[in-house]
Amino acid sequence: MKRPPALENEDLRVARLLRLGLLDTEAEVVLDQFTELAAALTGMPIALISLIDQERQWWKSAVGLPQGGSTHRDISFCAHAIAGDDLFEVEDARKDERFADNPIVVNGPQVVHYAGMPLVMPDGERIGTICVIASEPGRLDERTRGLLRQIARSIVGVLMLRESERNGRERIKAEMALRESEAKFKIMTDAMPQMVWSTRADGLHDYFNRRWYEFTGAPEGSSLGVGWLGLFSPEDQVRAAATWQHSHATSEPYEVECRLRHRTGEYRWVLSRALPVRDESGAVFRWMGTCTDIHDQKVFQEELKDANRRKDEFLAMLAHELRNPLAPISSAAHTLELSADDPPRVLRASKLINRQVKHMTALVDDLLDVSRVNRGLVRIADEVVEMGQVVLSALEQARPHMAARQHEVITTGLDQAARVRGDQVRLVQIVSNLLNNAAKYTPHGGHIAVALKVKDGEACMSVTDDGSGIEPELQPHVFELFTQGARTPDRAQGGLGIGLALVKRVVELHGGTVQVESPGLGRGSTFTVCLPLTTADVPTRNTNDGPVPLHCNRQLHIMVVDDNLDAALSLGQLLELEGHRVTVKTNAAQALLASEDDPAEVYLLDIGLPDMDGYALAQRLNRQPSTRHAMLIAVTGYGQAEDVAQSLASGFHHHFVKPLDPNRLLAAIAAISPVPA
Repeated sequence: MKRPPALENEDLRVARLLRLGLLDTEAEVVLDQFTELAAALTGMPIALISLIDQERQWWKSAVGLPQGGSTHRDISFCAHAIAGDDLFEVEDARKDERFADNPIVVNGPQVVHYAGMPLVMPDGERIGTICVIASEPGRLDERTRGLLRQIARSIVGVLMLRESERNGRERIKAEMALRESEAKFKIMTDAMPQMVWSTRADGLHDYFNRRWYEFTGAPEGSSLGVGWLGLFSPEDQVRAAATWQHSHATSEPYEVECRLRHRTGEYRWVLSRALPVRDESGAVFRWMGTCTDIHDQKVFQEELKDANRRKDEFLAMLAHELRNPLAPISSAAHTLELSADDPPRVLRASKLINRQVKHMTALVDDLLDVSRVNRGLVRIADEVVEMGQVVLSALEQARPHMAARQHEVITTGLDQAARVRGDQVRLVQIVSNLLNNAAKYTPHGGHIAVALKVKDGEACMSVTDDGSGIEPELQPHVFELFTQGARTPDRAQGGLGIGLALVKRVVELHGGTVQVESPGLGRGSTFTVCLPLTTADVPTRNTNDGPVPLHCNRQLHIMVVDDNLDAALSLGQLLELEGHRVTVKTNAAQALLASEDDPAEVYLLDIGLPDMDGYALAQRLNRQPSTRHAMLIAVTGYGQAEDVAQSLASGFHHHFVKPLDPNRLLAAIAAISPVPA
């Protein structure tokens, strides 16, 4: 039978009636309300309570009985004739022989659907019945049957209170308060986002809230006792049980992180905590605990630890890679001091310094490239490029590395048409990166194969070596930032572990893919880049541009402003060797003061000055009449796109990133126009 919607939670409503029974002086008032509640919760039109007191019967006027007709005694007989102490229900009394002679089944009010619950005292004495009646066949659902049982127990509690008011009132009141408290507790714990559980004093679990069963998907009641332990992962069960046994034995707070089976079948990390509940004497009579889903936080912490580990490894690698070129630079600098009168030795030392500075610059450029790509600041040129020419250009760049280790290089398919749209400089960069990696990890005298194929609308370029190979567990991560395989203590191969990450990101910017295959350690590897083909023609490049002049045909007054005195003096010496007059200042105030009496025609300004940054200094120089026509060149370690944009907005004509290319600087100075008269 469909039960009408309750106006409030049934458990709380019953508990509230019990409180009324404790406070009201007339038991009849409470019993009337219990009768109304039974009819409302079951949806049955007739409900009544009959009480037997030794030789007499006391009847409560029932809800829904029509006027006249059969007596209450007839209905009472239906209940008291039934043996047993649990709820008795007849779906259709007209078909039950026990009701064959009962006039109320045949005549009015025509009892058809009957459900009666005996009122039984704790000692087993039956003191009456509460029953509900309908004139149509039906059957109560389990929840409604349970509520009728609860109402019967509640009626017995009220009557017990009335009958034993003198010697048991306080105990009954406590029991009633406990029932109300338990009802509120269940509602509260079911509303919580956490899983809540409790145990008896002996440590056996006797309660789990609804959230526990929703999370685990376990059948309700299956986790009681020790059933909960089987829901933890096999790896954590022993630890969880041992921790709980220790807490139970010592009364110390319980806390453990374990993987609990989720209803989806996966195991998720939870934090389980519990505290003992003590009575007035200090004895533990219960434990109350919670389980909190911390899986996402746990995974994030592990990822953070891994990121920190990789960051530390990267910093160690960076320090190593920067020290490598610094060592020969330092030695070459001492050589220059001691060999001023030995031109060949000076030339060798200067070339060594130049090579190592280029190596350090390449390391920094790779770092900046990765940063720009990750932040979406790289713009890819949209031009038609022949992949064969890209590979040839990359081979030209990588050939010195491969020649130094006497690698045999085999190429196939480079002469076929394989046109893609993209940025030729960036494409050469990624192929060169793959070739350099192959040379780095292939032993002396090894083999490197470069192949270009056209298939399925893509140009696919592969680099295969017979070098050190890649272990299977590392292969899914080789394109992640700072990922590297095991290294020997001397780190002979070098590198920062960012090259492949840069390759992947640049390839993706071109709409392509890059993959790696390796049979395992010591068995070589193959990297394959595939890019979408295009049918457009490769544009003809203009080769008639004249050479850019590197030297100025007149002497200029140039002011270098840099708080790094060594950097300023060395740059000034270079410009003096070109025949220019150079003034060196280490802060903006000195530069402005000197410009009042002897303004320069070219200013080389560092951005990170101590008293006023280079942007503000450039704006001041542009506002002064004596320097407003001067060429302003930023020479700085800030090389991001936003840094260049801010330089131009501040009035700079050029922006060079340290360590600068002397030829580019001299070419910019050589292009200066004469100052207007």
